[in-house]
Amino acid sequence: MITVLFVDDEPALLDVSRLYLEKTGDLKVDTCFSTEQAIEMLKERSYDVIVSDYEMPGIDGIEFLKLLRNLGDSTPFIIFTGRGREHVVIEALNSGADFYLQKGGDPKSQFAELIHKIRLAVERQRIERSLQITREAVEKASVRIFWLDSRGRFIYANEATCSALGYTHEELMRLTIGDIDPFFSRDEWNRFTERLRSHRSMVLQAFHTRKDRMKISVEMAFNIGEIDERGIIFAYSWNARERTALDVLAAQADARCHRIAEAFPHLYFEVEADGRLRFWNNAASAFTGQEYKDRTHMGGTFLDIVMKGQQAHVANTISRVGEGHQDEVIQVPLTGHGDMRRNVIFRARGFEGEHGGHFVQLLEIPPES
Repeated sequence: MITVLFVDDEPALLDVSRLYLEKTGDLKVDTCFSTEQAIEMLKERSYDVIVSDYEMPGIDGIEFLKLLRNLGDSTPFIIFTGRGREHVVIEALNSGADFYLQKGGDPKSQFAELIHKIRLAVERQRIERSLQITREAVEKASVRIFWLDSRGRFIYANEATCSALGYTHEELMRLTIGDIDPFFSRDEWNRFTERLRSHRSMVLQAFHTRKDRMKISVEMAFNIGEIDERGIIFAYSWNARERTALDVLAAQADARCHRIAEAFPHLYFEVEADGRLRFWNNAASAFTGQEYKDRTHMGGTFLDIVMKGQQAHVANTISRVGEGHQDEVIQVPLTGHGDMRRNVIFRARGFEGEHGGHFVQLLEIPPES
């Protein structure tokens, strides 16, 4: 139900207006004969919208509007004016009126227009309040939120982002993502945004450089949208888990390796000691039909895509290479998306993993090599 305060010094018009408006079933109208009476009524309750005549004894409709706005009252306000009063229209809108309505003409058409403007004014205020709440929630959020354009330039950053990076908002607006994350060169950013358009959202680990040159380990989520036909990248970051100095170096190496591997046209996998996949690149996603998102969304093992009858042999080979930190060239028969089958030659390298474990990098050696 929309509540309306209708102010006019013509009693007959008030009665007719109330009847027309309340016939809709979703409008409840209170009426009064003067601005002074309206002010007293507003002390007792609030309304969703105020409709006021312009010419009234004492305080006219525009002075009434100015008084409310000076008191901080943002109630949607629709003002009546006679025909040929363009200066009144201009002054009303400049004083904060939402709409104006000319008196006269066909009553049915006039009240239909008034009902439309009442609903429109209330809906517009509802949207504006919702946007204001959203802006405040984003600005005061503990998670770091920032927006980038398609070239990687900052176009918004909330308080948490500015505080974490040590920049003022104005300073950040002069920077690009590459200024805080050196891995994002212009070419790498262009490749990343192309992948993001395809996947719609991505999660990754990164290292951001503060204004004081200190590096902080973060996890980031990205998604992409359009505002006014401009591509906007929405980014959210938070501190990664606490790490030792060696953990940080290892994570830096992982992040660097993964970003490079994403650009490879050939298959690349990282396989844990027990066969679980810890990472694969875009070429491997196309081959397997399984998209990599982040390590928290892993499912299955590398052995699931090895041809039947060969899993035990491949498992032993991966275990030997990983445990010995060896560097070998191995052949692995794989089955891909749509029953695709390939005998793939990999360069396999074993590395020390987390918590004393190990993992193996498998990089395809193409036949022409």
